Amino acid sequence: METTAPAISIIVPVYHVEQYLERCLNSILGQSDPDFELILINDGGTDAETAICERYAALDERIIYRRQENQGLSAARNTGLALCRGEWLMFVDSDDWVHRDFCRNARKAVQDTGADIAIFDLAFTWGNSPEGQVMSTALPAGTYTGTEALAARLRADIAGFVWNKIYRRSLWEGVLFPVGENWEDDAVMHILLDRAEHAAIIHDVLYYKPLREGSITWDAEKDFTDTKWLFLQRTKRYEYLMEHHPELLPLTRTSTAAAVLRYCCVCRAVTKDEEAYRKAQAWISRMHLYPETKNPVKRFVYWTLITDNPLFRIAAAWKIRQLRKERGIQQPFCSEKHDEP
Repeated sequence: METTAPAISIIVPVYHVEQYLERCLNSILGQSDPDFELILINDGGTDAETAICERYAALDERIIYRRQENQGLSAARNTGLALCRGEWLMFVDSDDWVHRDFCRNARKAVQDTGADIAIFDLAFTWGNSPEGQVMSTALPAGTYTGTEALAARLRADIAGFVWNKIYRRSLWEGVLFPVGENWEDDAVMHILLDRAEHAAIIHDVLYYKPLREGSITWDAEKDFTDTKWLFLQRTKRYEYLMEHHPELLPLTRTSTAAAVLRYCCVCRAVTKDEEAYRKAQAWISRMHLYPETKNPVKRFVYWTLITDNPLFRIAAAWKIRQLRKERGIQQPFCSEKHDEP
């Protein structure tokens, strides 16, 4: 029997998060605004996770449950996108949890302003406590054009995460997460903001992201694999802007150059991947990217990369030592404000 479409579709992928899953599902099902469907995608999870998903799906008719072979986070979210019926979309990772007014406050923001996207604050926490480090959008609460929001994203005034936002579903037509890639949020965020006529900013903390060892981001920062994905997504974004918004390129020139520089340093000093280095070095040389930095050492390192100077091997080793030192004292999800060569 056909049922009325819910206002919001919430997409939740599940994979190897058994000890956190019930906390996540309880926080969603306990929403003050009950007009939603929860699309639960079991992406090759364990037997215990499958049992939890099936039990919750049997208890609440708002849950749409699908199980598939493990294909990764992007593929699981894409399955959810194909199933959703709501006018609005939201995302939750299954090891996180949300505020009781996650749906209510986000939907009110877009309804009150007529915006296509609303962006709210989140908190990085430890354990089950809602107390933590709040990541707040660096713009005052209000309504902005899509182009203004895109520019704010390029300045890192808006975070690239998909889960601290609500979206009009029509923005996602033809947009999918890149399967097999990390930093998949960054791969789509600029497209969604560019499509939006208006974006609303509210400063309510509605999402809680616990930091834990063993997470994808934590492990990627420890072994530098994050540099590969950041390089890939930032260069694709740069090429998108060249075609659609060349006037905004100065806002992302330095961060893109930083991503390429770090990846080239890792290729030379860590993975010893000469082919990957050659491709990345050729890309940045072809684009003539010159980051804004007054630090003479950093300028020298960058010059050796652009010119493919033999001294880059020494410069890369120095840069990696600096990065190891920084990552030894920083938490994951460090601010993009420091994203410079």
